[in-house]
Parts: sequence; C-alpha cells; structure tokens
Amino acid sequence: MEHPYKNRCLRAAQRYDLTPREGEILSYLARGRNAKYIQEALTISLSTAQTHIRNIYRKVGVHSRQELLSLIEATKLYGED
Repeated sequence: MEHPYKNRCLRAAQRYDLTPREGEILSYLARGRNAKYIQEALTISLSTAQTHIRNIYRKVGVHSRQELLSLIEATKLYGED
C-alpha cells in the first residue's frame, strides 16, 4: 500500500531542495520511523541517519518531528488550492 503522504513528501523535498537521500529519509520520517529504523533499512550508520535528519530539519526550518509532520501535511500538491 502506498503511503498517503508520498506525493507530499516528494513535493516538500523539491520545494526545500533536499538531496535524493534526504527525500528518501523524509518519507521514512513521515511514516513515523526513527533514526535506528532508517539506519537498518538503508544500511547506513546511525550517525549518518541522524545527520540526514538534522539536515532535513534545518533545510525545512523545523525543530521537531511534529513540526515536520505538520509541514508535510500542509504541503500543497499541484492543483490543490
């Protein structure tokens, strides 16, 4: 099943000029995954996962996961008012 925020994550990644890897990690975060899960899923170090998450937060201007989820939820898709 496709994640309901997949297209919103893609749009946010474009809007905030995230790297392809950061966009991928944004999608995991939108699904409620943490750094440890991302580390295992992407076979990267925990430190690398945490660095990507920090970079995403900095680029989109949020300070918490809830703020990030609210931003994704509020991201307008093409054709939405």
